[in-house]
Amino acid sequence: MSTRRPYSHGVTRLESLGLHEETIQAFADFGASTELNAEAQLGRVARVDRGEVDVLVEDGEVRAVSDSQRSQSKIAPVTGDWAVVAPDDEVGLHIVQVLPRRTAMVRRDPAEQVSDQVLVANIDRVAVVHGLDQAANDARIERFLVLAIDSGAEPLVILTKRDLGEVSDEYRWLDSVAPVIVTSAEDGTGIEELRDAIGVGETLVFIGPSGVGKSTLVNAIVGDNVAETAEVRSGDRRGRHTTTVRELIELPGAGVVIDTPGIRAIGLWAADIALDEVFADVTALAPSCRFRDCTHRQEPGCAVKQAVDAGEIQAVRLARYQLLWQELAEQARDIELRQRAPSTSRRNKRRRK
Repeated sequence: MSTRRPYSHGVTRLESLGLHEETIQAFADFGASTELNAEAQLGRVARVDRGEVDVLVEDGEVRAVSDSQRSQSKIAPVTGDWAVVAPDDEVGLHIVQVLPRRTAMVRRDPAEQVSDQVLVANIDRVAVVHGLDQAANDARIERFLVLAIDSGAEPLVILTKRDLGEVSDEYRWLDSVAPVIVTSAEDGTGIEELRDAIGVGETLVFIGPSGVGKSTLVNAIVGDNVAETAEVRSGDRRGRHTTTVRELIELPGAGVVIDTPGIRAIGLWAADIALDEVFADVTALAPSCRFRDCTHRQEPGCAVKQAVDAGEIQAVRLARYQLLWQELAEQARDIELRQRAPSTSRRNKRRRK
């Protein structure tokens, strides 16, 4: 693989797509340990369909066959992966290997009782998007922020449609968790600031429900209509699912963005550390509680409950923290029980460590 051809900003095409030294080394190590076809090359997965993927390589884009079983197989790629592609006499180009991921956004698999699902990989920033034309939804934003922080990437909050709504006091808590950018694709507010948040070779992924303007933001950043958009319903301000797959899009400034389908609800997966970061105002008081294992419900000497009584923490925010904490605790118990039980499935389940 060549990394010497100039692309833009003095980097190669693959470097502009986010190629890091550890991935180059992983590619070299894999080649040294495997009898690779001489035409094998390294590329970044831009889109995953049923059994096939689009892969961006140094000299363009190729279509390759993949072993995609709900992203559980060791060689089943997701958008953002770095993969080795090689020709095969029977199937043509195919994914030989998915290389180790630097970061990954992982949720509880909605089709499984106890399993994770990788959504996107090798991301530098996760932008949680909320439209100001809708009522503030702290519970949903908190859940998305936990997902973002747990990925290992830097979280970012984007409040869209500034031309249709105000940044009220309800959003004041956001900048204590992540940087906030207020935007309007209609008049250009915040678009340049958002572009500046994506450095050369960096990857930003947009997450949020339908109708908040993720695809419109992509088009505004790129400066062209590369992502399909649709109007939200006037009755409830909910959007239609115009983006149906997670897709990686190159930027003129030698970085990439990933557009994702809208998600109204998302299951968290083993994200207790990220949960504590999003609710830092709650967890910072926990060491002052009388009991080390305080649940902040009825225990005497609870510093968190005292803060709620004093009006320093909203009771509803504490309730949301307790609900998410309980969800993750029950999930951990389910995982432990599943690991103890005899396997009844042939599928290779992946568990984060």
